[in-house]
Amino acid sequence: MKSEITPLVSIIIPCFNAEKFIFQTLSCLLEIDYLNWECIIVDDGSTDRSARIIKEFCSKDNRFILFKQANAGPSVARNIAISKSQGEFLLPLDADDLISKSYISEAVEVLKKNPKIKLVYCNARMFGRKNKPWELPVYSFKSLLIENMIFCSALFRRSDYNKTNGFDPNLRYGREDWDFWIELLKSGGDVYKIEKVHFFYRTHKKSHNKVANSNIASIRKYVFQKHRSLYDGVIDNPIQLFQEHALFKKSYNILRRLTFRKPIP
Repeated sequence: MKSEITPLVSIIIPCFNAEKFIFQTLSCLLEIDYLNWECIIVDDGSTDRSARIIKEFCSKDNRFILFKQANAGPSVARNIAISKSQGEFLLPLDADDLISKSYISEAVEVLKKNPKIKLVYCNARMFGRKNKPWELPVYSFKSLLIENMIFCSALFRRSDYNKTNGFDPNLRYGREDWDFWIELLKSGGDVYKIEKVHFFYRTHKKSHNKVANSNIASIRKYVFQKHRSLYDGVIDNPIQLFQEHALFKKSYNILRRLTFRKPIP
C-alpha cells in the first residue's frame, strides 16, 4: 500500500513496566503491510527499562512517538495518547500484545466501505502461559451490556471517539475497554468481526485481564450503575437476559444486588 493515498492510523499504546514485552510488541508493528501509521506510546510512570526500549524505536523510526506521565492508569494514558495523535482511525494496543501484519489494512478497508460500521475487530488467539484460540461470545449490543466480548484492540474512527467521553479514568484496573465500547455504541452503529486471527493476547501472571478479574465484582457494579439508563431503554428484562446466558452468571449475581430506580419484573 502507498502511504500517501491511505488514511493515517494511530496505534495507541499505554505502557507500564512492560520491559519484558514492549520490544516484541513494537517490533510486530514494523511488519504490518499498512504503511501509513503512527504509534503513540504513553509511558504511564514505568520504573523499569520500558522507556529506554521505546526510545530506541523512536530514534530509528519517526512513526514511533513517546510521551511520559506520572502513573494514572491505562484509561488516562489512552486518552492522552489519542489527544496527541493525528490519525483518522484509532487502534488501541496493550504493551504486551501483538497484531498480524494485515489486521490494520483489512480493518481500514471495512471502515472505508461501510460508514454505518463503527467498530472492527477479529478472531483472536492467546499465547504465553496459555496457547489456544480465544473463544468469545457473538456480539450484540444487549449482550455487550452484560459482559464484554470485544478485546481492546479494535479499530474505530476518531470522529466517533470525539463523540464519547473517552476511556473512563475511574477504571484503572481493567474492563475500561468494555465501558468504552458501551459508550461508543450506545448511540447506534454496527460492529464487524473479521473471521481471521489478527490479534494475539499474551497471557502471563500480571496480564491486565487477570488483574481485572480479581476486581470484577466492583468493576461490573460500577459499569452497570454508570450505564443504568441503557438497561431501561434496551433490555426489557435484564434479569431474564442474565439467566439465559450461562456465561454471564457472575454478572447476573452482581446486577441482582443493585438497587434500581424502578423494579425489574
